[in-house]
Amino acid sequence: MGDESNDFDFLAGSGAERNAAGQNAGGQDDAVRGGFDATYGAADAAGDAAGSAAAWQPAPRFVADDSADYAGSQPLDGAYAVPGRSASPDAETQVLGNVYAGADVPAQNAVSFDSISDQTYTVPRAESSYSVADSAAPAAGFATAAATASSDAASTRADAPAPTAGAASDGEAAATATRKRRHVWPWILLVLLVLVGIAVGVFVGTTQKYKDRALPGVTVWGVSVQGKTQSEISDQVQKAFDDTTVTVSYNGDSADVTLADLGYTIDADSIAQQAMDAKRSDSFFSRYASSTKADISPEIGNPAEADPTGIGSTLGVASSPSTDATVVLNDDHSQFVTTAASQGSGLNASDAAKELIDAIKGGNATSPAPVSLQVEDIDPSVTDDIASSAADTLNALIASPVTIAGNGGDITTLGADALAACMRVEPDQDADLSSTETRNGYVVFDADKLQDYYDTQIKANYQPTEEDRNVIVNNNGDVLQANSEGHPGVTVADGGDRDVGTDGVKAFANGSGTVTIDATVTPMNTTQTKRHVVIDLSDKKLYAYENDQVIKTFNIADGAGIAADGSCTGDLCTPTGDFTIWWKLDSQDMKGTLTLSNGSTTSWNAPGVKYVNYFSHSGCAIHRINSTYAINDADVPTSGAESHGCVGLGWDVAEWFYNWCLYGTSVHIQQ
Repeated sequence: MGDESNDFDFLAGSGAERNAAGQNAGGQDDAVRGGFDATYGAADAAGDAAGSAAAWQPAPRFVADDSADYAGSQPLDGAYAVPGRSASPDAETQVLGNVYAGADVPAQNAVSFDSISDQTYTVPRAESSYSVADSAAPAAGFATAAATASSDAASTRADAPAPTAGAASDGEAAATATRKRRHVWPWILLVLLVLVGIAVGVFVGTTQKYKDRALPGVTVWGVSVQGKTQSEISDQVQKAFDDTTVTVSYNGDSADVTLADLGYTIDADSIAQQAMDAKRSDSFFSRYASSTKADISPEIGNPAEADPTGIGSTLGVASSPSTDATVVLNDDHSQFVTTAASQGSGLNASDAAKELIDAIKGGNATSPAPVSLQVEDIDPSVTDDIASSAADTLNALIASPVTIAGNGGDITTLGADALAACMRVEPDQDADLSSTETRNGYVVFDADKLQDYYDTQIKANYQPTEEDRNVIVNNNGDVLQANSEGHPGVTVADGGDRDVGTDGVKAFANGSGTVTIDATVTPMNTTQTKRHVVIDLSDKKLYAYENDQVIKTFNIADGAGIAADGSCTGDLCTPTGDFTIWWKLDSQDMKGTLTLSNGSTTSWNAPGVKYVNYFSHSGCAIHRINSTYAINDADVPTSGAESHGCVGLGWDVAEWFYNWCLYGTSVHIQQ
């Protein structure tokens, strides 16, 4: 039989190598081994073609039951692992049958391939039947590396090395890991799908839950409003305002008062809206994380503005409130002017108001401390000095107005009316402002109010085509009157001017600037008519000029003492030089007394003088000749009329000149 300790070393190596070894084997033992090798080699070759990286599985132990050398179920030394193949037990059973009998293994002796990994099989050498003997701990171990068996395929069985127990253990571990990997990945996929489903559910549930409710981490004056609706938050704010009280006392009497008793109000709905809007623009995780805080803490009021009238009545103290100074536009909307403040008297409730405001803003963590009241003079919050400063700030913005411009040029300016529409005076320069407000000194501007003014009063007048502006100017180029304001052609892109309010109040805060909108602008042209007046004392004429051309010539009556050459002696001369019209009156009673250089005096009393145009601050004007009867232009040279320095015009032309000669018209008087 040869060296039978290595009878089954041919099981090592690749399928192709074992196939070749089987075909070349000789002798009785070789025939058996050759048949086994040829059969398993063919199966292995097919298996290798399907995947050479297949894992090796623990192999059965084969022993010969008629061997004198191997009695009973003693396993052969050097038993080798059989590479794992098809899970079909029929295919593996057929292999065993072909090896040992050259024919099918009887059905009663067939062994399922799945059941042989840890068993020892007693195989007859020349018979078609075999028996199975269990082996709890096979002595031979597991497969050696395929490379070792392949390199020794042509050597004698005595030369084939026996595999070590360590190598067998490594092979079994690798095979077990492979089987686990083949079955684990579906579970991983299932877990991932479940996690994704949970995440989607959490996302949808969370967003729906807080769609119409305050987000996690949102507080109002430090009190949580998480998960509450806008109506619930409004009720919470109003309740805090209504229910928070402070005990005040005066002269032995006491009363519990609220901020409403002190003249304060609160916009609970607006505060609730701020709470609803809080964190909405944050990232998803920040938006719904309760650790990310957003506290809404609006100002309630200025304690100095507490009205003591109500509690004064309760405590038997007559009170008169103070009156704040105000800042308003004048009648022609060209400047801001002020009205005076006045002091009041009564109980000073500012300390009580402060206790209430602090308690509410502190989330009512502490109760207001009792307050003892005193009767005092009550100063206004907006003093005359504060109002005057605010008016100066606003008038500076009228002098240098903020411009609105588009793509192509300037469009208009934000003038006095725009300022009045969005401003208020805030005496406390450290007071908190709303998110839409900004300040310049004592003046606070509201972006929303400015945007509303722009939309309704400015944008509503935009036209797509331009119209020229026509103005009257004086010799200095100062605009005296706009006959036609004109307008540029303006086409605003959708949403291109939504930030006029925000950008405008920023410019107001800076004192000047330009607000640029997304609009196509066709600039308007401006046509000018220059007006000025020349009075010639030598030829007794007044010349009305437009664009340096004389359009009217009138006869005049000038001051007493003027000679034919225009020179003048005495104290009643018409002054010469350059002037502007600074005051105009449709009618005026003129009277006065003048002390002459010789010490004498002269007086006059002229009621109802018509069409007065003052050019000199010393009292000289161009007006209709004052007489008890009509003196027309043609009659003036022969009328003998003269004045105390004024310039008189005929009755028939004085009104025309009054209407034509505007405020600011240039007047040149020459000898």
